[in-house]
Amino acid sequence: MQRLPVLVGAAVAVRVRYPVSLVGGRDTQAGLTVAPRIRRFGPAVLAVAVVLYVVVYALWPSLATQVDLQVYRFAALRLWHGLDLYSIGLTGNSKELLFIYPPFAALCFLPLALVGEPVVQVLWLTLTWALIVWAIWRMLKSMAPARTPGLWSLVALLVGVVAWLEPIRLTLQLGQINVVILALVMADLLSSAQRRWAGVGIGIAAGLKLTPALFIVYLAATGRLRAASVAAVTLVATIAAGFVLLPAGSTFYWLRHGFDDPGRIAQHPFASTANASLGGLLMRLHVPPAPVAVAAVVMAVAAVTLAAVAYRRGHAVLGSALVGMASAAVSPFSWSHHWVWFAPLLVHLGYRAHVLRSRSSTWTFWALAALLGGWFTSFGEHRESGVLSLRPGGIWKDIIPG
Repeated sequence: MQRLPVLVGAAVAVRVRYPVSLVGGRDTQAGLTVAPRIRRFGPAVLAVAVVLYVVVYALWPSLATQVDLQVYRFAALRLWHGLDLYSIGLTGNSKELLFIYPPFAALCFLPLALVGEPVVQVLWLTLTWALIVWAIWRMLKSMAPARTPGLWSLVALLVGVVAWLEPIRLTLQLGQINVVILALVMADLLSSAQRRWAGVGIGIAAGLKLTPALFIVYLAATGRLRAASVAAVTLVATIAAGFVLLPAGSTFYWLRHGFDDPGRIAQHPFASTANASLGGLLMRLHVPPAPVAVAAVVMAVAAVTLAAVAYRRGHAVLGSALVGMASAAVSPFSWSHHWVWFAPLLVHLGYRAHVLRSRSSTWTFWALAALLGGWFTSFGEHRESGVLSLRPGGIWKDIIPG
């Protein structure tokens, strides 16, 4: 959040003027159809992905514990009983499994306190899957002409592939909020900028989890100044609501560095290979904090600038992916499941590969799907790791300096 004014200024400085319509450009062309092989095999890919989830959860139930969802419900229960949100974690320890979100998020989680844990887990898992399907469909609809034959087969293929990307797989395993954040942001970005409430979704997403605030800068950089203003006001409103309804928790979180203390997320946050942010990587290479901060700002500005160019050329989904990945990269601490923004990138490539018939996009799509897939290499100490995932325990931990 301390970097946000710098990023806003930079975004305004590089802003390019162009129409804000998502119609037109290189991704949207008339008279296109989904490739016949995808129309035949897309639903089968989804079926295999779902069956594989059922088998894995049946054989290893610990992979479906949704521990982060338990933390959300724990915070909701403490709020319901008038207890402090931030002093103690799920295990009763003040150092682990703490609630690390803004007070506004705790208010949003309050309904979780009204039903039992098994019901919450089923409902949350159902919601997450539904939002994955909806988000992919919405992204494709923003690129595809109306009545594109075979589009739902492509949706099925992409849901099956995206569901097994390591960040998405881990989000499902932990019961994380990342897919909800992605859906809120994409609903805003892929709707008309002239909509009265354009920007509200991004503002709420930033109020739940601070990193989506970078999308406010992106809105400004793409000329959607009204939506950017609405998003910023909405974010401020979520903070104000927290101070009104939860003054003690808000004072701790916003005024006593509760929001920017990585030590509340993990022990030794910068030394751990679990930190998949740019800052974590550079700090493990013993780069001093000041250059790390500069590198984060430079990356954010570069990503927003490239995303604005992509948006101008008609690649709105690609632009969203670039900003989302940058938001995970420049955060002081990012778990691997924060990188759900690979999903819009795969959707963009999948459309270009299987509708526009781009051979280079086809190769890139399947290469990234394999690289980021949640392939299991061990069911021992690191049973949740992937072959080439952002999780510690897979091959990736040998690439990222420890």
